[in-house]
Amino acid sequence: MQAQPSINHIDISLELGTQFRTYLRGKRCRVLQEAAVYLRKTDQSIFAPDLIVVCDPSKIKKNYVVGAPDLIVEILSKSTGKIDKTLKFQRYRQAGVREYWLVDPSHQLVDVYLWEQGSDPQTFGCEDKIKVSVLDDCEIDLSLVFPEPEDPEIDPATIERFDNQEGI
Repeated sequence: MQAQPSINHIDISLELGTQFRTYLRGKRCRVLQEAAVYLRKTDQSIFAPDLIVVCDPSKIKKNYVVGAPDLIVEILSKSTGKIDKTLKFQRYRQAGVREYWLVDPSHQLVDVYLWEQGSDPQTFGCEDKIKVSVLDDCEIDLSLVFPEPEDPEIDPATIERFDNQEGI
């Protein structure tokens, strides 16, 4: 059984999905969350990326997608990060995915791979806007994906213990 995603993971996925969906409204391409994907018609392996963008409507079936999406977004977690960076990276590249995003919530970074332009990623930070290569004039605002963290609520008892330590 796969581990449940964190609340932060869910928030990031929803915000990215919202920005893509808003841009794609009325257009041919679609954004899908956690859709089952068969990278090739003869492939028995099923992938379920966090987000995909598909611009060929014939690839979208009732319950799954057949063929390489145009863009795949994977949000890294401790339980999936290694697979996202190795196995999935290779399989997506071999299948013809044009744009691959690895989102790192811990460091608030996004690595964007445009394999038609080379193998090195472009890295974007929390204040950047990403120009989506596979979508004309689409920019994703990472300041909305990685908002400023709120001040954590601190238990008054913790403050009192801290204040009572020697040397303070």
